[in-house]
Amino acid sequence: MQMSWSTSCGIVTPCADENRPALASMKLIGALLLTGAGMLACSDEAPADPNQGQGGAVGTGGTGGAARDAGLAGAAGASGRSGAGGAGGAAGVGGATDGGSDGTGGSAGTMDAASAGDSSDAHLDDGRATDAAESGVDAADSGPDTADAGTADTSSPPTVSGCGSTKLYRVPDDTGVPGPWPVGAKTVKIAVAGASLVADIWYPAPLGSETGKTKATYDLTAWLPPGQASKIPPSENSPQKCDCYRDLPIDASHGPYPGMIFIHGTGSFRTASLSTMTQWASRGFVVVAADHFGMYLTDFLAGASLGACMGSGVLQDLGRDVDAIIASVTTRAGDLAFLGSSVDMTRIGISGHSQGAWTAASFSTKPNVQVDMPIATSNTGVTASSSLKSVLIVSGMSDSVVAYSGDQAAYAASPAPKRLVGITGADHVDVTDLCWEKNPNGKRAIDVATEAGVCGAIFLSALAKCGTTDPKITIGIVNSVTTAALEETLHCADRKAFFASLPTRYPQIGEFLHSP
Repeated sequence: MQMSWSTSCGIVTPCADENRPALASMKLIGALLLTGAGMLACSDEAPADPNQGQGGAVGTGGTGGAARDAGLAGAAGASGRSGAGGAGGAAGVGGATDGGSDGTGGSAGTMDAASAGDSSDAHLDDGRATDAAESGVDAADSGPDTADAGTADTSSPPTVSGCGSTKLYRVPDDTGVPGPWPVGAKTVKIAVAGASLVADIWYPAPLGSETGKTKATYDLTAWLPPGQASKIPPSENSPQKCDCYRDLPIDASHGPYPGMIFIHGTGSFRTASLSTMTQWASRGFVVVAADHFGMYLTDFLAGASLGACMGSGVLQDLGRDVDAIIASVTTRAGDLAFLGSSVDMTRIGISGHSQGAWTAASFSTKPNVQVDMPIATSNTGVTASSSLKSVLIVSGMSDSVVAYSGDQAAYAASPAPKRLVGITGADHVDVTDLCWEKNPNGKRAIDVATEAGVCGAIFLSALAKCGTTDPKITIGIVNSVTTAALEETLHCADRKAFFASLPTRYPQIGEFLHSP
């Protein structure tokens, strides 16, 4: 749901040029959003945390029910440690949350076990040509997923050296395969601008620590403005399912692990690329993604509704947000104390989608950023810096929101070493989880919200475009190439053979450029 008509030109505002298609209605609403930004809320305080439970469990429907009333999107059930190819399939109707009251449209509990209403998980097919049947489905992805309850792998992979004194489990050379670590997840608050930036951290957990636990879920209606969740019919409810487990300890016997920051796009939210981030964490990274004030879904919908819905009221400042994230992870402040000495913030990667991408491109100058990976960016090249060692730009070649020529221009303007991966037939949102994730009725989150008359949703649906390539293949490619780029630099792993094989490994890659 990352929309290019809301870019770095301002708070939830449109920017139109030859690379950003401008519909008259989009320009009008964007102008109104800019002038009406103050209508997002009546307070400088952030709303209640939309991702942590505030109390008892919420019922399935009725007025005042927390975002558990109904779900927006069918969501990810990741393939687990056993399947090659990232995350997978739609979750079923329902899904428990931590609870939380939504009487005024406030926060809902987000992450907890999936309920018995969840259906079985599907798997992502990353489109690899090798070891696949003629149908193009990767044989390693065809097996059933593990049960939601965690089961430990009793065999420990060998320990190998990473960069410097870092100790890691050996991970598969195939970077499309999840790593050996079970993924822990924790929702935290980070102080910014007198408010609390809500973020999630995904991280490597000790082998076996997931035994007997249930995979976490995220209730996507938690990101709707106050009073909007009850508009979604319960029959459309489907939580976003994560290949992760809430509040596991971090694996302190290995590491320290490089830090990775992901910035969502306009009108989106911190778990929009969930399968990508859990893939990184399973292979030895500590990953942080936050809901960014002024551009995350709640604030976008509030602005698009011209005051009909309430937002956070906190102004957008991505530089402020990222600085606060880096400082908090570095000092292990507050909710982040559990990280202990297991994260190495002298080795940082940064990525983002759409507005988050071209913002991330400029954040290569933040301290210790060694890898910068804009996804679906536009024109803005990554800024050279003394710490930067690698640039990767990934995009759909059929992006109808931010033309692929913008990614090509960004690549040309970026410093070497650099790579560009263009995916044939993929549109703007295919490179996130928001195209392949559907509810049991086959609907995307944005489709459900628009049909239900959620305030402002119609303006997202105009630009939340999915392409013609199977979106599971597209996100499988994204997960694989970004993982390889991170491991090459931040784990000091040799990934030359992987990148050399890209043209034959993934026939859906229409362009692969690199320098050197």
